[in-house]
Amino acid sequence: MKHPLFKAFLAATSVSTALVAVSMPSQAAEKATLPALRLVKRVTPEYAEKVEFKITKGLKQPTIGSKEEKLLITGGNIRECIRAYGYYLRKIARVHFSWNGDNNTAASFTLPENDIIVPEALPINYAYNYCTLSYTCTHWDMERWEKELDRLALSGYTHVLVTAGLEQVWQGFLRDIGYPADKIAGFIPNPAYAAWWNMGNLEGEGGPVSPAIIKHEAKLGRFLVKRMRQLGMEPVLQGYVGFLPHDMPAERIKGKIIPQGKWCGFYNRPAVLPPTAEDFPRLAALWYKHIRKVYRYKGLYFGGDLFHEGGNSGGTPLTPAAQAVQAAMQKASPSSVWLIQAWGHNPHKDLVAGTAPEHTLILALDKDMSPKHNISRNYQNRPHVWCELLNFGGNHGMYGGVELLENMTGNAGGAVGIGLISEGLETNPLYYALLTERLNTRERIDRNTFLKEYTHSRYGVLDADLIKAHELLIESVYSPQQLQEGCTENILCARPSLKANKASTWSKPNIYYNFDDVEKAARLMLKAGRKHNLSKLRTFRHDLADVCRQVLSDRARQQLPKVNEAYEAKNTAAFEKESQAYLQLIQDTASLLATSEDFLLGAFMQGAESKGGKNAEARQQMYKAMLQLITTWTPTHSMLNDYAHRQFSELMTLYYYKRWEAFFNVKKAELCGQKIAGEGGRSASQTTENNGEAVTTSYELSKSVDGVEQGFRNAKLELLTKPKGNVIKQASRILP
Repeated sequence: MKHPLFKAFLAATSVSTALVAVSMPSQAAEKATLPALRLVKRVTPEYAEKVEFKITKGLKQPTIGSKEEKLLITGGNIRECIRAYGYYLRKIARVHFSWNGDNNTAASFTLPENDIIVPEALPINYAYNYCTLSYTCTHWDMERWEKELDRLALSGYTHVLVTAGLEQVWQGFLRDIGYPADKIAGFIPNPAYAAWWNMGNLEGEGGPVSPAIIKHEAKLGRFLVKRMRQLGMEPVLQGYVGFLPHDMPAERIKGKIIPQGKWCGFYNRPAVLPPTAEDFPRLAALWYKHIRKVYRYKGLYFGGDLFHEGGNSGGTPLTPAAQAVQAAMQKASPSSVWLIQAWGHNPHKDLVAGTAPEHTLILALDKDMSPKHNISRNYQNRPHVWCELLNFGGNHGMYGGVELLENMTGNAGGAVGIGLISEGLETNPLYYALLTERLNTRERIDRNTFLKEYTHSRYGVLDADLIKAHELLIESVYSPQQLQEGCTENILCARPSLKANKASTWSKPNIYYNFDDVEKAARLMLKAGRKHNLSKLRTFRHDLADVCRQVLSDRARQQLPKVNEAYEAKNTAAFEKESQAYLQLIQDTASLLATSEDFLLGAFMQGAESKGGKNAEARQQMYKAMLQLITTWTPTHSMLNDYAHRQFSELMTLYYYKRWEAFFNVKKAELCGQKIAGEGGRSASQTTENNGEAVTTSYELSKSVDGVEQGFRNAKLELLTKPKGNVIKQASRILP
């Protein structure tokens, strides 16, 4: 008998006659639809008494109709009912949801005259990269997560990664195999760094973690699993692939433990017990026992990657290793599915060969957003999900392959579904709204229709200037012409150098768009904002601040060469003038971003601290870990520096401004013939591999800059938790 995943895929792609519809008895039906009715009350309370759901088993496509002055939504299961309601809200009622503000000012509850058949979705729509859960979700509390799950269900997601609670799983697992308590505490990292722990890249960073945080994460994990299942989504839990602490005593384990060395040249990686080892079945059984204990659910879908990002197989034969992983998984949870990330050189063909097709799903991570990119994949006929990888590190920057999504018709290049797998979210609402559209149709998306619907719902007005502004953005920043890793980074956030052209090691300094198009779009949005008084809307505050932030980022790339030219000409007066102009761009960016809720460091940090509850030590742990993650990443300077840089208002002034100011002071002193201890124009560069391609980052060594970076986490910072200033006034100043 084939697994439900495969059956769903076959049913969704079959041209045979649909199954005969069978309605449920009324009492059972009322209970079955209760989660959907509760969701309606949470997300659109004004419609709570106006909506009815009906589950008709075997119904291939949901329908939207009316019954006795109520909206009647009929679907084959609870998940499809909720997806259909999301379709109704977006396409008919004009209710807008996003990570960067919701809006219902254009909303209208409308009953259709005739039944509307909702377009068929692909069987699997998957949410989250491991990195997402650290870069973006660390600052989400239970209430914020509840909204997120509602939004995912309304958008049509079917499977969602859950890692909160693994701290408690590891505690119980390691305790059972006799690993000492103090060592366990040193192994578990802060939630801000848990993503790379779960992928086998590091141990213990930001720890020892407070028991209050571990308790919070376990409670959160149980809530996520329970609520997802109520909404018809399936949680993806962590499977066991052999990870052990790097210093696990050999006498505790039957089998040769393989050291994994360092990750990014800095962190000890967890060791790996080959799945072919004698003791692997015993350890895997213990792992799944604690999965059930913590989540109160045995799980049906499991993630977990062997030898991720440069791991050492130690000669382990991969085909029998994969067979052993799945054998243990099937024993713990019959008919379960192993989700494997396809990234870089993984998964190796020999590993894929050892998997059972009906119990395997490949997550094909894809960072190429260029319009003519071929998205087709073949993993030895194992089903796969095409996964967009738009964002890296949670960086702010306008970016996305709009044309690629528009034309991704049919079954997405042979995929059984589509995945939301950006490393960071809460950016680029235009792109992610289009992704939601793509999840819910197999037809080509018409740009004009989409933009008309999107701008009307997002801003509450139908305005030609807003539509034209977004057309310009699509034709510029949202049309990358070649492969690159995320947005073209803002050099205001780069570690200072007179020739800086990117902020992080793995990025490319590509300029593929016309700066003038972005500025024209900003002016059109400003015009519309003045005309309709849109600054009252969170959605508009975010978008105008974001596009003007992009304008300032583009101007920085034009200004820094002027600073360098003055320095090389040894013209002190010109250097002072041009460096001050560069610093003013940082100040202007900070003032602009302060007007939007979505660009405030204080609000971000407030959410992160909430994981510590009322425990002062736990709150401080979260605070320091998050500040480190979004600045230096590691405790000291490394190739990961600024990888997760963000353009929050206070970061611009309290961190990036101070770094550049310290750097310019050193350069100015050099021009004046002065010597500063520990300085002296020394440069450094690092070269590493990025999926087979060598990438290099260069910067200037500076103790003054080091001092700013290392002092930041311990400084007493004045942070904003509420917006400050008016976005239209700030934009008017930037765009006179």
